[in-house]
Amino acid sequence: MKKILASICQRHFFDQHLEKRGVISVHNGYSLLFAFNLFLLLSAVIFMEPQKVFREMLTIMFSESHLVTDYVALTSVGGALFNASIMTFVAIAVCYHYRVPVTGGMISAVFMVTGYGLFGKNLFNFIPIFLGVRLYSYLMNQPLKKYLLIALYSSSVSPIVSFFAFNDSLPAYFGSFIGYLIGVLTGLIMVPLALHFQALFKKVSIYSAGFTSGMLCTMVAGICRMFGFDIELRAIVSKGSNLPLIIMMVSLSLLMIGYGLAMAVKRKRLNMRAIWSHSGKIEYDILRESGVYNTMINMGLMGLLLMSYVSILGVNLNGPIAGAMFCVIGFSACGAHVFNALPLFAGVLLANTMNIYAMTETVTVTAAIFAMMLCAVTNAYGWKGGMIVGFIHTSMVLNIDVLHGGLNLYNNGFSGGLVAMMIIPLLDFFHKSRTPRFLNGRNSPEAKKR
Repeated sequence: MKKILASICQRHFFDQHLEKRGVISVHNGYSLLFAFNLFLLLSAVIFMEPQKVFREMLTIMFSESHLVTDYVALTSVGGALFNASIMTFVAIAVCYHYRVPVTGGMISAVFMVTGYGLFGKNLFNFIPIFLGVRLYSYLMNQPLKKYLLIALYSSSVSPIVSFFAFNDSLPAYFGSFIGYLIGVLTGLIMVPLALHFQALFKKVSIYSAGFTSGMLCTMVAGICRMFGFDIELRAIVSKGSNLPLIIMMVSLSLLMIGYGLAMAVKRKRLNMRAIWSHSGKIEYDILRESGVYNTMINMGLMGLLLMSYVSILGVNLNGPIAGAMFCVIGFSACGAHVFNALPLFAGVLLANTMNIYAMTETVTVTAAIFAMMLCAVTNAYGWKGGMIVGFIHTSMVLNIDVLHGGLNLYNNGFSGGLVAMMIIPLLDFFHKSRTPRFLNGRNSPEAKKR
């Protein structure tokens, strides 16, 4: 009994100490995440027709779902949001069950599940990937908690499951069996690959899981084509104005800013400079260092910045664009912010004025939004470095989907990983005589020895 009381007191005072610092406690962290999930669910209920819920969920789960399949176009705004809320609840509930700490990386993983729940990710194609990661943890005799965030990121390859399960070239039941089998195997090998590839990006591409899934899906697509399976690129996106999505994204951003600002001022913890001076590298937990309230303000500001960009272009908000915005809002807990985002936007806009694609096409808009994955480059190499990688990222992402045939939802993450691998060493070489950077700077092993 004494041990139980001591544990309760320790937890109470520990959470109270965290709260005084402005840092999030486990209990409060999950409360805010479930509140976010409730916001999604209420938005779905408001914008959907209740009698169509079951039918729309079946339509989503039984679609091939590879890039780009806009669930808004496939069903409705309410149906897509309902699917996203289900996926978000599953992600949060699984993390809560295994007591995963609420960190910037965990927040970003949940928001990425939310974003891709609007196009390409559903409960049917998520389960086998998760089972594969669970199998890996069992074989390695390690707790699943250790690999749970990788499991959430690994669901980027979910379209592999749906592609085989609902491919017209295979009988229905056999296709579902093959799809689930390949999904489990994919989840199994994603963990060691992700852990290996993470070191290649010099910690400047915060979508490193996208590169892993891109490499894996490129291999799968190549094998499929060798055996005569045609993987056809598709672009199912909603047309016309989607006012409900605009209302939802703006409301979410304002709620984050309002709540974060009110609580930060009340507790005298307002310090956005700590975030704006952050390098954006994923191993730095901005949520723990800067506090939950400042992080929420930053996430809300990024949401408004992205909405402003879309509004200036006059682009109609659809599932892929809104999903990309959710992902970047989530990764604002890992270091993306307004000031290191603007040079990347500038590089993307410069590339868009020169290429053959219209600036208002969904693929170019999502490329601009997802360029925020390379936010750390701006901090390390200045606005010129940010513009360079933004420009190169755009040129690559518009042509790289042919490799994996749309089986990889994190197409921009694949491109961002390649850009980080190729450009960062060059930028570091040209800056070696100036302030130390990633490869030759104070973060390098050589510098630490000195």
